[in-house]
Amino acid sequence: MSSPIITQKQFHLLYDLLDEYVFLMRKEGNTFVYEYINKKADEIFTENPHGKRLEQCFDEFHCQTILYHYNRAFELKQSVSYQDHHCIKGATFVNETSAIPIFDEENMYILATTKKVIKTKEMQESTYILESYRKGVNDAALVAMTNKDGKIVMVNELFETTSKFKKEELIGKSFWMINSNFHEDRFFEQLWETIQKGEIWRGQIRNRTKYGSFYWVDATIIPITNEKGTIEKYLTIQFDNTEKKRIMTELRNIERSFKLITEHSNDLIAITDEDGYLLYSSPSHETILNYEKEELLGTYYLQLIAEECSNLLENMEMSPAQGNQNKIRTELLLKTKNGSAIWTDTTITTVQSTVDDVEEKWFVFVSREITEKRALEDQLKFLAFHDSLTGLPNRRMFYENILEAIQLVSVNHGNIGLLYIDGDNFKEINDQFGHDMGDRFLQQFAEKLEQSVDHQFKIYRFGGDEFIIVMEQIGDYIDGRSATIESIIQAIQRTFAEGWTIDAIHFSPTISIGVSIYPHDGCTVNELLENADMALYEAKKLGKNNFVYTSTVHS
Repeated sequence: MSSPIITQKQFHLLYDLLDEYVFLMRKEGNTFVYEYINKKADEIFTENPHGKRLEQCFDEFHCQTILYHYNRAFELKQSVSYQDHHCIKGATFVNETSAIPIFDEENMYILATTKKVIKTKEMQESTYILESYRKGVNDAALVAMTNKDGKIVMVNELFETTSKFKKEELIGKSFWMINSNFHEDRFFEQLWETIQKGEIWRGQIRNRTKYGSFYWVDATIIPITNEKGTIEKYLTIQFDNTEKKRIMTELRNIERSFKLITEHSNDLIAITDEDGYLLYSSPSHETILNYEKEELLGTYYLQLIAEECSNLLENMEMSPAQGNQNKIRTELLLKTKNGSAIWTDTTITTVQSTVDDVEEKWFVFVSREITEKRALEDQLKFLAFHDSLTGLPNRRMFYENILEAIQLVSVNHGNIGLLYIDGDNFKEINDQFGHDMGDRFLQQFAEKLEQSVDHQFKIYRFGGDEFIIVMEQIGDYIDGRSATIESIIQAIQRTFAEGWTIDAIHFSPTISIGVSIYPHDGCTVNELLENADMALYEAKKLGKNNFVYTSTVHS
């Protein structure tokens, strides 16, 4: 390696007394290597960066910013100034840097001079909010940056994790590396036509991992232009849609990218102070919740959360864990301006920073609507625990509920009555009128049972024309229990005696009932069912329209 244009001793004599950060950087391939830094710049680094590449000292986003301006200085062959920010001991500072290109016979150098910029409190808060947002979203979003030719120049860690490619395998390549061959060529032609016009493209793409498996993403591709309006890069933000709606987004990007993403995101993004008062809300609050930005700014954000969820949220531990971040993921019901509500999958990130030696804390809420998904889950849960023909709770729900009921009355030393009901001669209806009429008959059968039984007691369809009624807390005394049980049985018998009509055919069926009492006739569910079934068998032996207690059978 050739000698630097200036010795280390000369460099320190020239620059160590300055109250600015000074760096001498040597261009090496597509990056830069630290030759020297002055004494003031030591406070930025934990160890001497001499001989290290830029990527070894800063994250991808800072590297891309620095590389862009350094290379631009070489292209223009003149000094270039720009602003960025860095953190020292948890505090964020805004910098102004002048990058001077230096050419000699063998190497190219950048002499960079950086000074802190004193900003207003409002501008500082804006910078801190940006930093908070950047720290928050990166966990949920797959982020990549390409040059104007579509070659990848940066990917974040989640992009590597999802695609299974290492960063080094992707840099300099195109997105064809992860092309699944699912989409037609015209799909990508239209994508490029859109972004090359400077327009934002959105859509769903199926990608392929390094090992051949597929994953779907909701993608947004944003053209990034310079001050002349010329497209220089494309920022790609992807949300993995293969798993349950992963969320939300915490962006590690520059201020310009922050604005572009928040203005075009369908997610609800909000930042509050540590007391819960809103500092920022994304435009999606207007499109989804119908609130205008001015209505929300400075308000208490938890007022948008339905009461049952806000109580849950207030009980959560929201203090930062180790480091300066703590994340909570939960489902929240958010209220819209018109009084309706939507379910959201929400990630809440706690971000802590130090400003003027004072610790400050913010909460970043990133929410994605899952109302339809919740409705589908509720529907599937209902179908799993209810009979599809009658709509009554089924055998599966019976076993869950009866176990809970037994635990409750065991503590209270109460009783449970179990009525095992079977229709008399139901098979004759199927044989005479067909199974369609049999189904309609059973629907009426279940409806009449519901009409006859108090709402405090639960009815289950066990299968065929077998039904079970569970009567909780029916009293400790035999006479009282019997009176309650028999009043229900008599009400059912009266209703069935009146009967019902289907297609001009009148039915007035009879039923047989076996009765067992917890804990007298069994201490387990199986014992109660077996004894009730035995009593039902005895009731049928007596003829139609009878009921028998288990205690009578055993006596």
